[in-house]
Amino acid sequence: FAAAAAAAAAAAPSAAAPPPRRHSLERAFGVLLSVNFLVFWAVPIFGMGQAYHLGLKHVLRPLYDRLDRSAALRRFAAAYVYNKPAHADFAATAVLTFLSTTVAFGVALRYQLVHGHLPWALHAAYNCAWVGIGGRMMGSAYTFAHKEGHNGVLYQRWVRRTVGNLFENWVGLLYGNVPYNFTTSHNHIHHALDGGKGDTFYCYDLDRSSLSDFMLYQRRIFLHMAGLSSLRYFRLRGMHKQERLLARGCAIFWLAFPLPLLLLTRSPWFLCVVWLQPLCAMSFFLALVNWAFHAFIELDASGRHLPHVNALTILDGQDDNFGEDDHMAHHYETPIAHARSRHDAWRARIMPELKANRASIFKEISIVELGILTLLGQFERIAERHYVDFSGELSTAQVAEMLRRRARTKESTHEEYLAWEAETEAALLASPPPKDD
Repeated sequence: FAAAAAAAAAAAPSAAAPPPRRHSLERAFGVLLSVNFLVFWAVPIFGMGQAYHLGLKHVLRPLYDRLDRSAALRRFAAAYVYNKPAHADFAATAVLTFLSTTVAFGVALRYQLVHGHLPWALHAAYNCAWVGIGGRMMGSAYTFAHKEGHNGVLYQRWVRRTVGNLFENWVGLLYGNVPYNFTTSHNHIHHALDGGKGDTFYCYDLDRSSLSDFMLYQRRIFLHMAGLSSLRYFRLRGMHKQERLLARGCAIFWLAFPLPLLLLTRSPWFLCVVWLQPLCAMSFFLALVNWAFHAFIELDASGRHLPHVNALTILDGQDDNFGEDDHMAHHYETPIAHARSRHDAWRARIMPELKANRASIFKEISIVELGILTLLGQFERIAERHYVDFSGELSTAQVAEMLRRRARTKESTHEEYLAWEAETEAALLASPPPKDD
């Protein structure tokens, strides 16, 4: 399986400056993903979010807080699950996310096996459970996969040897995540390049305030989510350890998980609901999230990125999940931290740079809302309500104009970037094969 997946990725055509028809096809793919998201996922995500914020949080939050403060749960998590006692902070949310996901999947699977079909009402209910109250299940499934990918010793040794990364490699199969994608692609491409040229999440050849360009971008993210673009990246650069690990993940996601499920249920529709639809949903969703996290760019006199501009921070966001809203610290604090207290201390240390560079810091908004407002060009609203100007020197109009300029700034045109990508790949293919690591 792994060899087949790797060979397929290596055989994929290299990028080249595309004809207009290819642009049209790429945009059409983005439109299809967007329409699919609007039809199947927008209502569950919006509805579950509003249900929480407009009322359910007053009932559910005290219950969650009681579980989160449970001394017994924290003692057990610290003693038997996590490698550091501080990580017991994750326990309550991890338990709820795992239980919600497995119960929802189990109910849907049992109904399919007993009745031979999955009715639309149960499909809708499954999507709502997949999202979770306030979006907490989809958010937490992604967050924990992200943290597992960054921290190879998050869990105690017995967990690592038996279960491994629970959310990245198991639960993630139901959330459109190829196993080992964070351990390999996210760490060794996205963080190695900090969103720069060559990144499978790269967006600086596109106008982040353009809906049309966002349609182009979605194909790039889908190829990342599928594991294909990252496999090619690793093979061309001789990163064989990462290539083999991700190829194993691709084999699991594309063959070992869906084929037995199809044979068991004999229902392509069921497979679409629980396996393919989550991949499409998360491809769109992560495209929007990364589009927002890296929406703004400022280049210095030598053409280099200002790091406190090209990755942003949200303060007091309602939907922050264990510090994920501080994407700036996530990229540029060394070592990478996931605790809000460490982010705050780091921000205080670099405050002179944040003021001088008019850093990308916002408040009281979710990353999804910021992405939507940026796409719609609502920079006056962002400037007035959400931008944090630590310098205190800019008017609302000046902030809006600065954000508009930064969102529209490109390192190159889309065609120039694809030509650069093609030239880079050609040079790598022409060079001596790298030694196996």
